[in-house]
Amino acid sequence: MDQSTTVLDIDFGMSQLSGNKKLLFTLLGKFTDEYRTLDASLQAHIAKGDFNEAYSLVHTLKGVTGNLGLFALHNASKPIESAFRNEKRVADEYPAFLALLNETITAVDTLIQEPEAGVSSQTSATGAAAEQARKQLMAALKASEFIAQDKLDAWLDALSLPQEKRAAIVDAVDELDYEEAISELENS
Repeated sequence: MDQSTTVLDIDFGMSQLSGNKKLLFTLLGKFTDEYRTLDASLQAHIAKGDFNEAYSLVHTLKGVTGNLGLFALHNASKPIESAFRNEKRVADEYPAFLALLNETITAVDTLIQEPEAGVSSQTSATGAAAEQARKQLMAALKASEFIAQDKLDAWLDALSLPQEKRAAIVDAVDELDYEEAISELENS
């Protein structure tokens, strides 16, 4: 699967932290707290012509997002960082970068929201993880990529499919019949 377009790769983030989901969620929460106001901070530096400080903020963002598995934002930050550093200007891609920043923050917020009403909030967070797993699995299937069994199991666990549907998808992937796997996933 093309990681460059993945908004939130939970499996990668957990692999960076030896499988510690609680720590990952803590770090993701710190990420949203710190970067929710990034646009305002960048605009203030740009207005003052302080492109070195704007570069520094985006450079740090790029590193953080790469380590947490926020790959789409990581990759979108590269031309922004480069324009600030090398050309002392705002990159043409800045509006798309901001949209992706907001999308990433929303995805993280949805995933890690505190349980307020018991099961319903947990269901919402689980729903976000399931939707992300569905997107990642579908992208891998459509790209006809090899899918390691542990990766497939992790995605299917997040989806919480009925056993017969899960078995049908596993069988199709094992047979490299990705069209059938896609069909089963779309009808689940």
